[in-house]
Amino acid sequence: MYNAAPAKGTRTPGTLVRDISRTVQDTLDGAVRRAPSGSVAQRVLRSIALTWATVWLIGITAIAACSAWVGALLLDLSSPVPAAVGAVITVALSLNRSMRTGLSLVGATAVALVVAFVLYQVWGLHVWTVGVLVIVSLVVGRLMRLGPEGSLQIPATALFVYVMGEALTDDLIISRIVATLLGVAIGLVFSFVAHPERPEERMTERLAELGNRLGGLLVAMGEVSEVSLGRRQATEWLTEARKLAVETRQLGEEIEELGLGRRFSVGSERNVGRAIQDQFALLQQTSDHVNTIARGLFDATSGGSVRLPEGVGQMLSSTGAAIAVHADSLDRAIASDDPPTGVLEALVVVKEERTRSVAELKGMDDTGALLLGGALVNQVDQMAKRLAGTHGR
Repeated sequence: MYNAAPAKGTRTPGTLVRDISRTVQDTLDGAVRRAPSGSVAQRVLRSIALTWATVWLIGITAIAACSAWVGALLLDLSSPVPAAVGAVITVALSLNRSMRTGLSLVGATAVALVVAFVLYQVWGLHVWTVGVLVIVSLVVGRLMRLGPEGSLQIPATALFVYVMGEALTDDLIISRIVATLLGVAIGLVFSFVAHPERPEERMTERLAELGNRLGGLLVAMGEVSEVSLGRRQATEWLTEARKLAVETRQLGEEIEELGLGRRFSVGSERNVGRAIQDQFALLQQTSDHVNTIARGLFDATSGGSVRLPEGVGQMLSSTGAAIAVHADSLDRAIASDDPPTGVLEALVVVKEERTRSVAELKGMDDTGALLLGGALVNQVDQMAKRLAGTHGR
């Protein structure tokens, strides 16, 4: 209801592939909206629309496995199975990771496979040899910062060279090592087809989308200043605000997992990962304030409908508009220290509406309205201050 178009980042060649998936998703969403409300057709279409992203990933993973299998056959490797397995695992693990992590995954797998080969040459195939291989592989995965799931893949692929048991030969082991590395490399390539943008681009887009939705929610709250606000509307706003808070928290977990702020920056190069973390902190604070506002309006309607002073409504709407302007310019704010002038101009309007709303509140003798209005002004002050702080003020 309050969705807005996400900010557009730098285009990449792989984005064309992602746009195909998005076109299908938009088509399915449109079909859901056009179907008769509550009908069987609408429920079926909604189910398909909700599962499309999963279907897309499954299809890409299957193509990656087939490509790895064909590649192994073209290289005349003894068995294409390890290649297909490596591709499937790598697509799943590197989908939400960076190119650096993907390359580290390939390197760590290569190291583990070499260790498996050396252990087999020196000590043969024994229970304790398998234990040593698992320990070494997990240590390599941890040292290369592949995370819990990535680290577990290393011993899994390394142990796969032992699948033939006593029938192993040196040539067979080497063939399986090459096949597995081929599969990992192909899986890495297809993971960018499954979601071809760099992590920084994806996170910037998600931040912009949530920022636009938070801004849109505030604008909607302000637009009812001239009519009575009922319990039902306040409940819808509170539900939406809480939903956005959950999505914001989930986005934070993804950013933390990617470790964007810990990436090395050379010379004067701007640390984009750190800038994304800073913008997420602002988004999280904004979400908290919007939740507080929605909760305040919900509580105010416990005794019946309420009417917001016009100035307060305009203040909320102008604040939401400023947040949306900031979201639309988020890609530029992250890539550069130069503040977008549109945000600064929007904050000037917020200041003017804030002054107007305070003047209106001073002329009121309704204690409840004064308390509610004062609380809303306080939340707007904090949002405007933090938003201005990100743009050099």
